[in-house]
Amino acid sequence: MKIMRKVLALASCAVMLVGGAAIAAEVPQVATVNEQKEIMVQPQKEHNLLHTSGKIVEVNDKQIVVKGTGDQELVAVNISEQTYILDGDKGRNKKMKNLKVGRDVTVYYGPIMTRSLPPQTEAIAVLLGEADEDQGRYMVVDQVKMSEDQSYITLIDEEHSLIATVDKDAYKRFAEIKSGDRILVWYDMMTMSIPAKTNAKKVVVLPNF
Repeated sequence: MKIMRKVLALASCAVMLVGGAAIAAEVPQVATVNEQKEIMVQPQKEHNLLHTSGKIVEVNDKQIVVKGTGDQELVAVNISEQTYILDGDKGRNKKMKNLKVGRDVTVYYGPIMTRSLPPQTEAIAVLLGEADEDQGRYMVVDQVKMSEDQSYITLIDEEHSLIATVDKDAYKRFAEIKSGDRILVWYDMMTMSIPAKTNAKKVVVLPNF
């Protein structure tokens, strides 16, 4: 009788193990299907776009020094023909002469900079105005996914830090936005998730140089 009980117990364990293995094998398959439906996100994406928001404290020939908050508290950025100088409120093009001491700006730049004080680097974009909800956010599009009903797109920036939904109210030609485009995005709120998610209220696609 004892032997029979042991045999039944072993048989039950075997059934449970086989069943558990089958369930475990199904989980990755479900996850894979879901991943194909969503935009691929890699939070560990290399951080290649830095920024500082503050005031211009010095203006030199083709260079401004900005003091504020962000990746660098004090940074000197060189302005070239490839630098976007924009009105942060409307996204309109501005010129070097609009960059004056005391003006509020947000400067975007890459990670390569000198070891000097302040560090010097090349400016990618300069947005005039305070860094608040009225100022657009500069970003480079990494991925774009069209919705099933083609009424909006979902895009993610190169840093994989923001996922934005863009429809015709934000940008009439939203379907033309593609990977590699440089854009300004305005929005009211975003989630606290990583990456953050938001609905764009306005988008400006910047021209290529």
